[in-house]
Amino acid sequence: MSKSLYGDRDPHNTKSKHKPISSSTAASFSSNLAALISSAKAKSSETTPSTTATTTTTAKSNKRKSDIFTSHNRNVKARAASDLEQVHKTKSDLDSVPASELHRSRRKMEEKARLYKQMKRGEHLGRSDYTANSLVDFDRKWFESGQRGAGDSGSGSGSGSDGKDDRDSSDDDSDLDNADEPAEWLDEFGRLRKGTRREKERFERQQRIQQAASIAVLEDQTYPQAPANIIYGDTIQHAAFNPDARIAQQMAELAAKRDKSATPPPETHYNASYEIRNRGTGFYAFSGDAQLRKEEMESLAKQRAETERIRKEKERDEEEEESRKKQASAPDNVQGAMSDERSAQTKTQTEKEVDDFLNSLDIPSGPSGG
Repeated sequence: MSKSLYGDRDPHNTKSKHKPISSSTAASFSSNLAALISSAKAKSSETTPSTTATTTTTAKSNKRKSDIFTSHNRNVKARAASDLEQVHKTKSDLDSVPASELHRSRRKMEEKARLYKQMKRGEHLGRSDYTANSLVDFDRKWFESGQRGAGDSGSGSGSGSDGKDDRDSSDDDSDLDNADEPAEWLDEFGRLRKGTRREKERFERQQRIQQAASIAVLEDQTYPQAPANIIYGDTIQHAAFNPDARIAQQMAELAAKRDKSATPPPETHYNASYEIRNRGTGFYAFSGDAQLRKEEMESLAKQRAETERIRKEKERDEEEEESRKKQASAPDNVQGAMSDERSAQTKTQTEKEVDDFLNSLDIPSGPSGG
């Protein structure tokens, strides 16, 4: 018995369990397979139109679905066509336009012109973002307009213009060649900077733009003007030690207020009408007038003195009554003392008489005495 890679073979698998297929069975199987294929084709042909219709409906529905790139900008083609026509309105056509709409359009155009001037001067964007984020190179436009103006002025010089143009073109070529040459310049803070000639020209161009912008701002007066009396550097301010007449008068007034004696605060007293509550028995509401308040306080002081005088008189009368009662009870005490002394003397005399009587008796002696 041969061995396989995984060990001994299973003896049950050595013999085939399947019986050989006969020719009649194969023929019947092929006929059944052909019938199934034909039926499958028939079903697929029947279901194809419905599937196509479903696909068409789905495609149409997908086409009708709104698109984020077209929904927010509707009628753009109509507006573009109207822009291409460039139909300018005359004054007679503008008469039918409301005045408010004309005023709004004029205000928008003025705002756009102002913004364009700011962008041209380099104020709309920051200095660092001017060349990076600007869609229009205003420096180049300014340079080209300067060249155009120079060309127009030179065109009227006659036959010498051609030679001048040749020289200008040669100078431009030499300037481009010398753009990377080292150069030195002073910045806005007075520091000596070193760099290329191109950087120097860029700095000078920025300075010219800023100067033109400041001049335009002063002309438009859109911003307040800077004060002209600003002091730069080390300066001795003599006006601080020699003030003019107005400042001297103000200082004198301040000194008079400082040296004036302090004004006492006004007298404020308790006002019972400010509170709604019950007071005690001894509460007295004084008047708000100073004179009446003084009279009321004097009246209270007199009443107090009178009360104290009556109280002292009452106390004196009580003391006199007490002394009089003591004097009235004094004789009864003397008589009692005298009777006690008399009874004591009587008792002593009685005892003495008894002793004398007993001593006077003659008592006989006993038998021992005979």
